[in-house]
Amino acid sequence: MRRAISATLLAGVALATAGAAPAEEQEMLRQFDRVLTGMAYAASGLCLFSIVWAGFVLMAEGGEERGGGRAKTAVVMAVVGLVLVLSAKGVAALLRSGLVPFPTP
Repeated sequence: MRRAISATLLAGVALATAGAAPAEEQEMLRQFDRVLTGMAYAASGLCLFSIVWAGFVLMAEGGEERGGGRAKTAVVMAVVGLVLVLSAKGVAALLRSGLVPFPTP
């Protein structure tokens, strides 16, 4: 998953810095935004599934005092993954809006 994200980001940066025409650059940015939006929707669904699964794991472990370690870890990892994907979308939005300068050679 990380490789796919970094490859997509690198491809977007390479196309943007290659000196594409403004219309082609805007189309590329729209397509890039669509990919990131799809990844955000997929990450949201997977996060929800992970949290529900963690609830089942917590119920299966029972009500032990120190129980729930696996379930807590699953919830934390699901939320961290969601934050990472949404932060990629946020960085792309900042670059597209021009608030963060885009490095060009």
